Amino acid sequence: MKFVKTDGVSLIEVLVTTLILGIGLLGVAAMQVTSVNSSQEGYYRSQATEIAESVASRMRTTRMSIYDGITTFADVIEDYAGEPYDCSAVKSCIGSDCNDEELVNFDKWQLCQVASRDLPGGEIYVRNVSGLRSRVAVSWDVAQARQDTGQRTILNNQCSSVGVPDNQGKDCVVLEIIP
Repeated sequence: MKFVKTDGVSLIEVLVTTLILGIGLLGVAAMQVTSVNSSQEGYYRSQATEIAESVASRMRTTRMSIYDGITTFADVIEDYAGEPYDCSAVKSCIGSDCNDEELVNFDKWQLCQVASRDLPGGEIYVRNVSGLRSRVAVSWDVAQARQDTGQRTILNNQCSSVGVPDNQGKDCVVLEIIP
């Protein structure tokens, strides 16, 4: 029997190598899609945190009106409470005189506009917890789970203690403050 030495690679070896490389590239693409989804959710979370901190700052600024001897901290919390904030138009307090109630309504309108602009389905909830504490939640619609990339579930916060409905597919950031 005569053996023939072959140089190079056979077509089968090339096909197997191409198949393995293709599977690897699909894995890399799936990781990239998951990374983009996670990055987007992280962006939404940071925006929601910024909005919640803005609510807290405005509540703290408004508390300066308590020095009139009539308003209390509980009144300030009650003024900013809402589930969710209403985005309907109010009187503009930029460059005009506004009383305390109009200023609070304008603050709430501005915050609502920011939440609806920066977050998909963005909403703001403020609830009086007890005494001088209030809880601020900023919620948004989460991205759908991607079964094709191996993401089986969506990890989101339970915000029902602040009034965000559980069954709406929303994630949220909760900030507890003392104004």
